[in-house]
Amino acid sequence: MHSHPSNGWQDMSRADIKAERDRISDTAMATSLPLVGMTVGTDGHWSARVWEQTARGKPRKTRHWSRKVRVVERSRLIVWRRSSAAGKDRKRQKRTVDSWGEDKQRTLEGLRIGVIGLGSVGSIVAEGLARIGIREMVLIDHDVVEEHNLDRLLNASVHDIGRPKTDVAAAAVRKASSADRISVINIRKRIQRGAAYAAARDCDILVCCVDSPVARDVVNRIAFRDAIPVVDGGVEIRKTPETGNLNAARWKAHVVNPYNECLRCKGQYSSSDVMLELDGSWENPGYIRGTGRGAPRRENVFSLSLAAASELLNMTVRMVIADEWWPAQDGIERNLVTGRTKARTGRCVDTCTVYHERWTGDAAAAISYLESDELEERDIERPSPIARLLRNVLAVIRRWRREC
Repeated sequence: MHSHPSNGWQDMSRADIKAERDRISDTAMATSLPLVGMTVGTDGHWSARVWEQTARGKPRKTRHWSRKVRVVERSRLIVWRRSSAAGKDRKRQKRTVDSWGEDKQRTLEGLRIGVIGLGSVGSIVAEGLARIGIREMVLIDHDVVEEHNLDRLLNASVHDIGRPKTDVAAAAVRKASSADRISVINIRKRIQRGAAYAAARDCDILVCCVDSPVARDVVNRIAFRDAIPVVDGGVEIRKTPETGNLNAARWKAHVVNPYNECLRCKGQYSSSDVMLELDGSWENPGYIRGTGRGAPRRENVFSLSLAAASELLNMTVRMVIADEWWPAQDGIERNLVTGRTKARTGRCVDTCTVYHERWTGDAAAAISYLESDELEERDIERPSPIARLLRNVLAVIRRWRREC
């Protein structure tokens, strides 16, 4: 790591190249580990590259520039990019860009955001991200559309019953996108499956929209081990047992990263909840009642899903567009019945094992319940040749209309 007396993404001088390629990299490669070189400019802008040694023919060291460098703060994510070209057509994003400026928009659309759980909340979040202009999305959910989902699941109809929720969301995302291009990785698996876990760790931000203790435990560990910010939240409804009437309804959203309180310390799940789900007892209300715990609450209505999704979406965007002077925001909770809003801050307890795994990355102990598998080719959404042709034709027509 070294500094340069200039702004922006830094290139390398001959002296820089000689130092990294011819001196430092030999020592790094003797350890069988890659060398990452980083340079910071006077404006705090970081750049990075990785050096590797090729084995074919005459040995030589090859430099690979990083696409971006992420700097994680308590409630902000700063992203430095090597290339930040503006979108080709901003007409569909005019109001969005007018709101926070071209620079913030370039940063936002350059992120890869993962949405875990494409139910009533996640489906709204995914479409919202597409309309903002996010160009890379990872959608993770193993579930399929059922009839009882239709009053809450955005873009789903009776014709979608039996379809994977990620398929419905992926189609809606492509249709709603305001970007000039969008890439969707569609993973029809649980987050604890190896391929889904690996894809989640390759994101810049994760939005967690699940009520599964195991899924929450996985994303909680990713947030602390890999320093990938997680925006988590959901809806809770309570009813009066005698009448069945609603007596409490609240939704919440919070940011989780190595500087904030983890999901387990926030009370979003417990270690016993994880064990109950892993042994199959989580879905057994009778068994859970026998343990003194309440059965999982799955009541929800679209209006509350919409409110929760709005909080999650705004907190995700806020993390990227926030200036340094904005006050830190760890979490927020709103109550429909009382009309009250609570801001939540806190820190992990001293004995929290997740907190002590901060920044360990690949060196962390393996998560025992992860299931190994590979990402299949069919799980990656790519435009067909016909779709690419139609998109090019439409671009020519739009350009012709502008010129006329």
